[in-house]
Amino acid sequence: MNRIADTARLFLLAILAISHVQCQGMSNIRTEINPNAATVARTELLIHAPPKAIWSVLTGIDRWTDWMPEFASARLEGPLAPGSVIFWEPPEQVVESRLVVVEPERRLIWNGTDGAVHVWELIPMANGTLLRNEESIDEWKLAGSVDGNAYLTEALNTWNSRIAQQVAIRGGS
Repeated sequence: MNRIADTARLFLLAILAISHVQCQGMSNIRTEINPNAATVARTELLIHAPPKAIWSVLTGIDRWTDWMPEFASARLEGPLAPGSVIFWEPPEQVVESRLVVVEPERRLIWNGTDGAVHVWELIPMANGTLLRNEESIDEWKLAGSVDGNAYLTEALNTWNSRIAQQVAIRGGS
């Protein structure tokens, strides 16, 4: 009986150790943007398509460069699940973001460098889906006299428009 108990304890310790390793880096999870961050942007766009069609574009991370050609690359390491990492290269940056919320056809949230929090939310409406796209960055690091809020808002609006275009191209209505 002691041998079974010892084996069970070892098994439990192994599971706890694996869980601890998988959760490292996830201790400061943020699921909402920081309204007091150095840079904050909130955008919305009504897309005349169901959430499923928009979700497909958002979560096809390896295909982001199809609709964001200024990105050098984009890839997801791991499954589409909290804890997996997105590696992407927008202009003049190399970004590593960790997925923290994945609610299919509803919300996709990641945390990134410099205290970044990005929230995609899909809200079903009678005539389509409201795409809510928000981001905050605690430490804005783009050089020069660039207004971070205006720059980020413009970038998110561009993403929104391109997502709508991709949904239409892929026949997502």
